[in-house]
Amino acid sequence: MESPFNSEKLQESAKVLNLPAKRLLLVFPELEWDLKRAGYKMRAVEYLAITLFISMSALVGTLLLTTTPFFLTNTEFNPYIAVSLPVFIAIISFFYLLFMPKMVVLKEGKLIDQDLEYMLKDMQIQMTAGVPLFNALANIAAGGYGECSALIAEIVQEVESGSSMRDVLNNYGIISPSEYMRRALWQIANAMQTGSDIKLAIIALSNDIRQEKENKIKIYGQELSLWGLIYMMAVIVAPSMGVTLLVVLSSFIGGKTISMDIFWGILVGLIAFQIIFISMVRSKRPYIG
Repeated sequence: MESPFNSEKLQESAKVLNLPAKRLLLVFPELEWDLKRAGYKMRAVEYLAITLFISMSALVGTLLLTTTPFFLTNTEFNPYIAVSLPVFIAIISFFYLLFMPKMVVLKEGKLIDQDLEYMLKDMQIQMTAGVPLFNALANIAAGGYGECSALIAEIVQEVESGSSMRDVLNNYGIISPSEYMRRALWQIANAMQTGSDIKLAIIALSNDIRQEKENKIKIYGQELSLWGLIYMMAVIVAPSMGVTLLVVLSSFIGGKTISMDIFWGILVGLIAFQIIFISMVRSKRPYIG
């Protein structure tokens, strides 16, 4: 995947920040690998410099948008509030851009895992029928296995260009965004090096992947019981008992103290909590293909 910031003008503008980016890179040593696994064709220093440049541009742009209307209308404003919003947006922009390659890696890893087990079974069937490994990989590259076929197609292209198949498998295993694909490529490369049966290695790996997916499903099912209890307490028990308590207290301390705004606030808070809770539970759900 090409970087969305692979623009010559943007890179030239951000070059002035290469020195602070190089020093800041010590805090984020994994950024180089994240960029390679995400398919970004740029160095970590360049990406971090662009991230700093965009964050600073967001800071200056938001600061101008929030303060210019007050200066034009000669209206008094709180400088702390006017500055805090641009700083907040700049910080959010910096960390979003910084972790965007990692999010791309996670997304592509899930797409690869989606078809990996079926790809390995296809390889197993082909090699059982006597198809050579390279021909099996070439068939998988054209077999319609999504991101798996795209990755295998790159491997086939590298091998056809004259590179050693074992070296190519090892190299792509290093930069693979999927842990399962990484293990698959490395096990095939090790089987080639040791002269063992590649078909047996593929069968063992396919069984391991299936077993790990089943274990993840069991763990997720156990976690759902706890999450369900938390959801019931936070969304059903606490609001109903809390509203009842507020109604009772209002009769003692006066109705004006507890207004409708409080109940509307509780309702909005419940809706926001449920959206966040459902998103969190969905993100923890294992994908089994």
